[in-house]
Amino acid sequence: MTKVAIIGCGGISQVHAWALSQMDDVLMTAFCDTIPAKAEALAEKYIKGTNYDVYADYRELLKSDVDVVHICTPHYLHAPMAFDFLNHGKAVFMEKPCAISLEQFKALKEADKRNPGKLGICFQNRYNCSTLKMDEMISEGKIGNVIGGRAFVTWRRDKDYYESSDWKGRLASEGGGALINQSIHTLDLMLRYLGTPDKVEGSIDKHHLYDIEVEDTVEAWLSFPDGKRACFYASNGYANDAPVIIEIQGDKGRIMLNGTDIFLWNENGECNQIKCEEPEGIGKGYWGSGHKACIEDFYRSLISGETFKNNLDSVESTFRTVFSIYNQS
Repeated sequence: MTKVAIIGCGGISQVHAWALSQMDDVLMTAFCDTIPAKAEALAEKYIKGTNYDVYADYRELLKSDVDVVHICTPHYLHAPMAFDFLNHGKAVFMEKPCAISLEQFKALKEADKRNPGKLGICFQNRYNCSTLKMDEMISEGKIGNVIGGRAFVTWRRDKDYYESSDWKGRLASEGGGALINQSIHTLDLMLRYLGTPDKVEGSIDKHHLYDIEVEDTVEAWLSFPDGKRACFYASNGYANDAPVIIEIQGDKGRIMLNGTDIFLWNENGECNQIKCEEPEGIGKGYWGSGHKACIEDFYRSLISGETFKNNLDSVESTFRTVFSIYNQS
């Protein structure tokens, strides 16, 4: 039985606990939060009476008998906690972002090299049914050779969103705004089909939230060694949380993901719509439906020794692109 601890018992931890509660051979034995009552509430909701321990300080868990820790804390704590647990021989499953600076990312890579096969990053949208369907259609040549892409995230975050916590909206603790927090999953999926850019030009700005330190809007242009090009835009200034749009252009057609629906245009301009039935889950709809599949895959990789699809190497292109945009702004 694999013993698991969840660190940080706020909103996203509910999804992790829900997924873990449905898995065989996995037992949540520890819950950690600086507000112990939140840890108690999460434990009681998902394991109902089973023995468990509650901690206020994550360092008390370093020498415990847990095998895996799920890091669901504020952004600035992700990398430091991962360093500590990896160096104590624990496997670590991290919420995004895995780092809030390039220096943190490089240090995390060193810790990962010293402890291979123990670190997983929660880029759950890679496991969405719609993502997997796009993978299939593009690999089958439905749009020919990929030549470019574009992506749009237009959501709404108002002052109350940032006032609801003591770390959001602050550069030192959140690491950024619309780019590294709200739209990083979309950037990751776009780069999935394009590769690693060799040129990134971008800018960040605040258009409607002036009391925060981080951006509410980001735009970027990317080019790639093989001639591909892409445009990326994200803003927290829209009227609601609109469906994310990702479009991949090929030399024989194009494919667009709009929310969970896929639209495929052939070279004659004819369009077919493909509906994707995403599995049931919990949490906000724009978190995607892939958390459970992503978490299950991480545990399978730990048991089998196979490389986890969302290892640190697999997310490096995305994070380097994020930091490239920030470093220009």
